[in-house]
Amino acid sequence: MAGFFGNACARNVRMGAIACLTGSWAAVHTGGSGGSELPNRQWIKFQGRGRDTIRMAVAYVNRNADRTFTTPTYTAHYAIVYPSMSVIEEPISDDVRVFVRAVQNGGSSGGMKVVVVEYS
Repeated sequence: MAGFFGNACARNVRMGAIACLTGSWAAVHTGGSGGSELPNRQWIKFQGRGRDTIRMAVAYVNRNADRTFTTPTYTAHYAIVYPSMSVIEEPISDDVRVFVRAVQNGGSSGGMKVVVVEYS
């Protein structure tokens, strides 16, 4: 977690949930639609919740020079894909944005919910 004052525990935490649909990439952070990552974020944990016929594709994007992020334009074929209900926890700063996209694996559900926790 955060290394404030030489202590490796979290000082701040923020939780939320986002919709992850099959047709587009969604930013994974707790700042809401159009929001941003938890300032000074050091860790992120998220879980895609859906039926067992859907998967969660994950892509990572670096912050641009103008402090914005560019949403991925490629398909889920170029991303890491996790089964539904997988918990992903990674050390990652607020200079990297995580994007997710639902991928059908049979059946049809349209998407899933992704629960997000950010720590700083």
